[in-house]
Amino acid sequence: MNSKQAIGSSIVNLAAVIIIIVGLMAAKDIVVPILLAIFITILVTPLLNWLQKKGLNSSFAIVGVIAILIIVMTLFGLIISASLHDFASNLPEYEAKLRQMLSNIMAFFHSLGMEFSDEMISSLIDPRKIAQFASQIVKGFGSALTSGLVLLLLIVFMLLEASTLPKKLNAIHMDALSHAKDILHSVKQYMMLKSLFSLLTGLLVYLFLLFMGLDYALLWGVLVFLLNFIPTIGSIIAAVPAVILALIQLGFVGAIEVAVLFLVVNILIGSILEPKYMGQGLGLSTLVVFISLIFWGWVFGPIGMLLSVPLTIVLKLALFTNPRTRWIALLLGSDIKA
Repeated sequence: MNSKQAIGSSIVNLAAVIIIIVGLMAAKDIVVPILLAIFITILVTPLLNWLQKKGLNSSFAIVGVIAILIIVMTLFGLIISASLHDFASNLPEYEAKLRQMLSNIMAFFHSLGMEFSDEMISSLIDPRKIAQFASQIVKGFGSALTSGLVLLLLIVFMLLEASTLPKKLNAIHMDALSHAKDILHSVKQYMMLKSLFSLLTGLLVYLFLLFMGLDYALLWGVLVFLLNFIPTIGSIIAAVPAVILALIQLGFVGAIEVAVLFLVVNILIGSILEPKYMGQGLGLSTLVVFISLIFWGWVFGPIGMLLSVPLTIVLKLALFTNPRTRWIALLLGSDIKA
């Protein structure tokens, strides 16, 4: 292949990639639930296999797994909806406390000779905007519950298909089954370990916030568990509302204590335990993890941020199987061995 042909081939490949990305963005309402269902199915497959080893028929085992998923999703739904409803009813009280705190701060600046008008203070805290924001959260949660039914149906059909998929891949090509097993093993290992560490992080935050007496400690623990799946910035996003509420409820010292709590827990788990048990298995460089967070978030929105690492693992392993794209997989990896 001469240089002109190589350039032409590169342009065609780049155009194909752009078309695929645009197509994924246009079809994200369909693609996102399917991707989420795939990764949840991978996560619960060990439980399905365990139930089958205990002597349960495949159909009963699937029913058992789905029942557990429904219970877990219902519990999450009840916790979040009840907390949000209670939070919305207490908004006027929090708004009044925040307004008083801001007035005290303005009085301090006034004593230094700096003038601020009441209109400026009112513009900083608008109860209508706060109520509207809370209402949007509740509506968003309601739509999430609706899509949860579709998600459950997808998981059911994927679990039913799981037993026959290896045979189909083997019939297509022997290497296809081997590559699929490698991808499933890597994604399953990441999802299980990340779920365990996220659960541990959320539990620790919940217990400490409960001990400190912060309102809605369970809600913040659940939020930490969910957002911990987002690499790098997830723990920061989860800390912001808890620290703000601590500032209103517990004062400046309480807010500092809550911020230090989040910092210590995330350093302990995110910087010490997770790299120890996941670092070698992940096989992605730190820069790639951060770029994948931005890219998949841009393509699929918040769910893309949640699934950014497993999606990149799948992409890396798929690229590594083709000699022509192996160099890209090497660039994505954390070392030269990929």
